[in-house]
Amino acid sequence: MMTPLLLWVVISVAALVVDIATSAFLFLWFTVGGIAAIIALIFGAGTAVQIIVFVAVSAVSMGIGYPFVRRTLKGSVAKTPTMEESYIGREITIDEDIIETAKVKIDGIYWTIKNSGEPIKKEDIVKITGIDGNKLVVAKNKNEEVREEIK
Repeated sequence: MMTPLLLWVVISVAALVVDIATSAFLFLWFTVGGIAAIIALIFGAGTAVQIIVFVAVSAVSMGIGYPFVRRTLKGSVAKTPTMEESYIGREITIDEDIIETAKVKIDGIYWTIKNSGEPIKKEDIVKITGIDGNKLVVAKNKNEEVREEIK
């Protein structure tokens, strides 16, 4: 049978290993609770008190620490744009007349585009200005210079 000290050490180390393996910062707080239970054991608390201390400290540290760590990590990691977001600002030449919506092929992928301005004629240059659901929003570009052809 395991001694209470060994039990709390195993729980704390296991939680720490799982947290390191998953990089979730979700199990770290059980390690803190296990350390608090070990401290309660050192002060002579009974098994029920140790369990209560473990649960309480784990819950409080998770409630306070997890949002803080999540906010800190979210602010330090740059957002990776989706494929659609990377198209924003790109200029393309249109192969057909468009009043509201049409399908175009951009980089080998067919996209539905939605016209947000005046009607677009074949060979007009449009700029991708945004995303509306799964559609790319385009507007007629006033520049006459062709920057990129749709393939």
